[in-house]
Amino acid sequence: MQPNMGQGGCMAIEDSYQLAMELDKAWEQSIKSGTPIDVVSCLKSYEKARRIRVAVIHGMARMAAIMASTYKAYLGVGLGPLSFLTKLRIPHPGRVGGRFFIDIAMPLMLSWVLGGNSSKLEGRPPSCRLSDKANDQLRRWFEDDDALERAIGGEWFLLPSGESGLQPICLSKDENKPCIIGSVSHTDFPGISTVIPSPKVSKMHARISCKDGAFFLTDLQSEHGTWITDNVGRRQRVSPNFPTRFHPSEVIDFGSEKASFRVKVVRTPPDNAAKNEESKLFQAV
Repeated sequence: MQPNMGQGGCMAIEDSYQLAMELDKAWEQSIKSGTPIDVVSCLKSYEKARRIRVAVIHGMARMAAIMASTYKAYLGVGLGPLSFLTKLRIPHPGRVGGRFFIDIAMPLMLSWVLGGNSSKLEGRPPSCRLSDKANDQLRRWFEDDDALERAIGGEWFLLPSGESGLQPICLSKDENKPCIIGSVSHTDFPGISTVIPSPKVSKMHARISCKDGAFFLTDLQSEHGTWITDNVGRRQRVSPNFPTRFHPSEVIDFGSEKASFRVKVVRTPPDNAAKNEESKLFQAV
């Protein structure tokens, strides 16, 4: 079994199949030789062929659990009077020291782990290999965040932050259907019109467009501006009439923090996300 690696059930089936084949061979050999089945030797050879793989995978799973526990302090858990340290945004050592291992060793390790020890499967084609997938870009995605983001197959949403009462906004990947954000609906606009009923949102506040799989935000000279907060907490104002690219997990404020949305990419559309080909109208509940 391979805990935390996503291949536990798959490899259990493959290994069980191979064990059944080896026991069947031992049974046929015992019939020919007229001796009892040597089950012990059969199981020992089966175990020996998989001992290293199982030990490595269980070790990796244990290390992953230990690494996850080290993030408790960064979430303010168990710090007590030292909880103020979370405001200093100290980078986790794993992000710094672990980068070397991730860039070099992780693709090779995943290729071996997901390969499923297929060299020990007799008469069966290798399966579960990264190279067998339709899009084998793991190495590139480890090195190129932009390529990884463009390869995301989910739907992009702007999910309202807090309890503002606003509805999620679905972003279209159709380059000919940009999304116009404003306090009033623009039905004559050749795209998707989205209404945010907030006093600091201008009538025609901003435009969101997609180009080559990436999304860009353009402030249309709004009165109170448009703001983007990145993953590390840096908040900057979007330049008027200039497309600015935004990324998943970032926060976009239209005019003020009361009209704040977090960028999310999901497989299943969130509840209450209305989809209309002609226009979209989102109002407070």
